[in-house]
Amino acid sequence: MHDARSGHGPPRVTRILAGAVSALCLLATAAAWALPPRRLMPAVFRADRVYLECAATHGGRLRLYTDTGGAMVVAAPALTRLGLQPQAPADPAPRAQLVRGARVIAMRSLGLAAPIPLAHAPMVVVPAMRQLSGWPLQGDGILGQAWFAGHVWTWNYPAGRLWLDSPGWTPAGARAVPLGFPVDAWGRRADDFPHIVVRIDGSAVPLLLDTGAETYLTRAALAQLRDGGPRLRATSMIIATLFERWHREHPGWRVIRKAQTGTGAAMIEVPRVRVAGLRVGPVWFTERPDANFLKIMSSMTSAPVYGSLGGNALRDLRMTIDYPRALAWFTRGR
Repeated sequence: MHDARSGHGPPRVTRILAGAVSALCLLATAAAWALPPRRLMPAVFRADRVYLECAATHGGRLRLYTDTGGAMVVAAPALTRLGLQPQAPADPAPRAQLVRGARVIAMRSLGLAAPIPLAHAPMVVVPAMRQLSGWPLQGDGILGQAWFAGHVWTWNYPAGRLWLDSPGWTPAGARAVPLGFPVDAWGRRADDFPHIVVRIDGSAVPLLLDTGAETYLTRAALAQLRDGGPRLRATSMIIATLFERWHREHPGWRVIRKAQTGTGAAMIEVPRVRVAGLRVGPVWFTERPDANFLKIMSSMTSAPVYGSLGGNALRDLRMTIDYPRALAWFTRGR
């Protein structure tokens, strides 16, 4: 979950581990074994958020949140349930970035029965999968940007399907846009947080393409929405400076104050967003402090980002992200 996704900066988990993510994700590689073309993932879409639900060879099941804007994380109770023991990080560089006493475990060690890609970046062990006080537990872990890296993926939001596509696959009839990824001094991919530019109110707005962006609404906010959706749902996010400018210039755009549990963040309804020239909306954006994106998140993207584009903006689209070629394609419908 990226608190860019949940609406509080990188999320609590990600905020604590933000430094570690950068170092750990340098280790990310392609799948641990060859996969057949166009593999359907065991994904469940809930309020425009995507989980993998996988059996484990150790027994039981794991529910892992997928998040293009997040870290590789697993909850300690899940490891206990599977009879697994975390370890201290072996690599001195990642070890120096982690909080004192942090433990990690290889994704391979989870023993997932489904043939899904395995990231080589270790998963950081956290006490529980909860973003903030007052939020519900959210599964057993996060498959973040290091898991998506090196592959081609298609999210079919209307059909509720997540596909792992074959290398070089291109969707027919879709609109393509370039994505930005940071590179090091030698031109090598440094991180895999995707930077995308959309158009809002006639202006180009650079955002993190963040399928894990989410919020947990207050009961008062849910009552104002009256849309039949759950409190825990996908959101998009925007820095406070731009939030207030939109509100000032468009007083007719709906605003709900104290909309998010735990932070009291407001949210604003943007009537139209253009993604690869396709009009989507209305889209709710949760307000975040400027520093959460302009300082923290922008240090891990190819260029500064002002917020994140979440699943609530993508719900009517099919989206393919080709990480090796740094391209995304979008089209409507199933």
